[in-house]
Amino acid sequence: MARRLIRAALWRGTAFAIALALPGSAAFARAPHAADAPLALSPPFALSVEQLFAWEAAGPLADAGNVSRVPLAGRMVDPGPGPDPAARLDPKVRVLFAPDGMNNFGNYLVPQPRFNLYTFTHWAQIDVLSWFAGTAGHNVLIPARPWVDTAHRNGVKVIGTAFFAPLAWGGSAKTLEAFLREEGEGRFPAADRLVEIARHYGFDGWLINQETDVSPELARRMTRFMAYLTRIAPPGMEIHWYDAMLPDGRVQWQNAYTAGNAPLLQDGATRVSDAMFLNYAWTPAGLRAGAELAEARGRDRYALFVGADLWPARHNAQQAFGNKSWLRGLREHGDGPALGSVALFAPNFNFNAGGEFGDFRANPRDAEAFYDGEVRLFAGDDRNMAAGNSTEAMRTGAWEGIAALVPARSTIAKLPFETGFNTGHGLTDFRDGRGVGGPGHDMARQDPLPSWQFAYSPAARLRIGYDFQRAWQGGSSLRVAPQAVLGNPAEVPLFLTDLPIDARTGLSVAAIAASPGYALRLTMADGSESLHPLTAKGVWQERHWCLGRFAGKAVRQISLVIDRGQSKPLNLGKITIRDGCSPPT
Repeated sequence: MARRLIRAALWRGTAFAIALALPGSAAFARAPHAADAPLALSPPFALSVEQLFAWEAAGPLADAGNVSRVPLAGRMVDPGPGPDPAARLDPKVRVLFAPDGMNNFGNYLVPQPRFNLYTFTHWAQIDVLSWFAGTAGHNVLIPARPWVDTAHRNGVKVIGTAFFAPLAWGGSAKTLEAFLREEGEGRFPAADRLVEIARHYGFDGWLINQETDVSPELARRMTRFMAYLTRIAPPGMEIHWYDAMLPDGRVQWQNAYTAGNAPLLQDGATRVSDAMFLNYAWTPAGLRAGAELAEARGRDRYALFVGADLWPARHNAQQAFGNKSWLRGLREHGDGPALGSVALFAPNFNFNAGGEFGDFRANPRDAEAFYDGEVRLFAGDDRNMAAGNSTEAMRTGAWEGIAALVPARSTIAKLPFETGFNTGHGLTDFRDGRGVGGPGHDMARQDPLPSWQFAYSPAARLRIGYDFQRAWQGGSSLRVAPQAVLGNPAEVPLFLTDLPIDARTGLSVAAIAASPGYALRLTMADGSESLHPLTAKGVWQERHWCLGRFAGKAVRQISLVIDRGQSKPLNLGKITIRDGCSPPT
């Protein structure tokens, strides 16, 4: 996805709070921030073509510490409309999340002694994390194990990148020719090696981002390579193609699925790739025609990932919160089924874009802006997934949020379930409510986080976010704070689950409640409920309950409920449901 110089040619034609205490291509991957020196572009995370062919699992270009052994968890999809009863969701849509320059944000294997590194929390609303990066000399980009571990626990696939830069940015047809070495009977050693690397490290496939103009002969070889790679990839591994090179070798972004780029997805009876990432200058008419063409060629429209370039400086793209209508543009009639899946490019605007989004990468004091940007992207301008965003957006032109299109997914379907609301970093490392360490960051330690971030009764005035001053375990807790005395009871849906209950199942909660009026509610699949009041004390309190009277049932949703008249905040530090019931306290 070449940006900046090339992009100009392409495009012709109150709900969130955080508590914080403080004492393109050859240039595709931005130069590392000074503090990120340990996260440099180098093996095992980045390989040249020459290094790709030299790579061996036990060799010096590999790293056993980057091997993920966390299997991809199965997921369930919210069967209802979610927190918003008026939502018009399309459960067939898949969401690909592609931060621009993941090599600069996540290339580490051990905990880092720094708070303000990149993290992500909305796993329930995405399906694929694209480890999007590359330069003219670093062609193969490999995901880092802490991110793969956490993505897999959330049922999200992770794909690496093979990148070939535009000629204007240092790309060379010779580089691609070396990569596409072909041996007898149509075998491509580079494809074999890509599959080997993905299997060795435990991630889930590749995005092939070929933006170098080449000859028709080399383009034909590229198409054969793609078909071979897709054919040899094991079940569950995904091979994605980016809408850039045409079958004749010209780089000419189509911004749709057309007769021109169609053979890179499906060529007659040959499956050339599993999915196509469409460039950003699309129109609804082009998407409709592309969906029809894909289906006529025997492919699902949802194999087409419609690109959304969110970087704020690119005003003529899907600019974050500057262009608020694009999500409706990829739906039939503005609120019907989608015309494809969604590819969110440069969603890291909240980390390093500056301006209204802050610059958390450079300044830990911008943590509130960092988290608010992500919540707004998924929950809409009102930061509330329960607020009728689709209907309101049609009426007012507000940004409705990705969650107005896609239902929540969840992996929480077996015991034990435990969360401390740890987002993967913090200013202090807490154990049982006591600080035991300083600032740190480790995505591998991220806890299961709410399926809806955030949702609450629309009439309530609440501020919800992660608190880095107080935590029970890890670096953060969940803080819910009424902004005025509540005139009516309120609900905050937290987790979509399918947790089996038997005679010995128990629930434990650690919380700080400044006043009575908060309770945790477990809603069973049959509609019955179990309500658990939280102790009103200004320090951490643990409470335990036995759930045996619900034996044989399954917990479908975990929510926080708040009484009418409440005005004081609450911090949730732990929720555990496991076998082994402690006496009620």
